[in-house]
Amino acid sequence: MQACTSSQAPSVQASSSEAGASATSSVVANSVFFAFNGSDITSKYNKLLTVNAGYLISHTDAKVQIQGNSSEIGTVQHNQKLGLERAQSVKQALVKLGVPAKQISVVSFGNTKPAYPTETGGEQPKNQRVDIVYTSTPPYQYTLKKTPMIDTSTMY
Repeated sequence: MQACTSSQAPSVQASSSEAGASATSSVVANSVFFAFNGSDITSKYNKLLTVNAGYLISHTDAKVQIQGNSSEIGTVQHNQKLGLERAQSVKQALVKLGVPAKQISVVSFGNTKPAYPTETGGEQPKNQRVDIVYTSTPPYQYTLKKTPMIDTSTMY
């Protein structure tokens, strides 16, 4: 796996099949999706994690919040715990890739922040996710001119 040397925080543009029915959804970038009731990261997310790890390693002032989520199936307590397990899995993967743990915070939203509507059917798995959200601001001399994109057609 190669590290990212870009000077801008990575983001991923979702394909139309991953973006869901809502074009206004704010969660289309930097998400890891999980199997029902699972917290294991599949190998298809290696590149996404490597790009984020490379950026965080080369930008020691950058910080991310790993936000765990779940579908609405199950109890509130179970979904809160599952969201936390998923977030911890992503944090552990980033730390394994060399990211200092101090750059990463973890939170679980359980089933309280669905990004995709559940009444349309078939959207539950898309809420079983972890979002990698950059919470730091660039240094004062740094100007963000363009958000870099990863081509999801070649990502996996």
